Amino acid sequence: MNPVLGRVFPGLEGRSLRAAAVVTVLGGLVGVIGGESVVLALVLALAGSLATLSLRGRPNPLAEEYGLLPAIAALGALAALATPSLLVGLLAGVAGLGLLLWNAESARDTVRTAEPVEGLLIPGLGLAIALLTALSLPTASAAVGAAAFAVVVALALVVWALQGALTADPYAAKAL
Repeated sequence: MNPVLGRVFPGLEGRSLRAAAVVTVLGGLVGVIGGESVVLALVLALAGSLATLSLRGRPNPLAEEYGLLPAIAALGALAALATPSLLVGLLAGVAGLGLLLWNAESARDTVRTAEPVEGLLIPGLGLAIALLTALSLPTASAAVGAAAFAVVVALALVVWALQGALTADPYAAKAL
């Protein structure tokens, strides 16, 4: 690696670079499809990802822990500026799942102890439920919005309870 790039992006490796590329592309798509200018969307998504890559590889534990904040802020700004639509919501949700995968990766990990995709089960299911609720329920009513929120929370609690039963030892799972 180039020594200058090594100082700016310490600990840069393939896994975090792939995660950064996914989040950058999805964030740029959120902005462009949401009606923002192409330059603003791409520059904001790229700046957040580059700042995160620069922070996450540092040996400081705070930088490793909170280094994802620039990417989160950039994606949040792009989502807030975008014109709401189902496609923008879907892209923003998938970009959020990409951020969770990026958060599971660490430059210091030489061996992956568990598959990080397993941690996306409950957030991905929540995203699917929210999108299906948005598609199936009528709009323009506060009561429908409150009902949709209640449905998502209730199903999330059921999935959380089932996930605890599935990951517990077999004897505890028999009690359910």
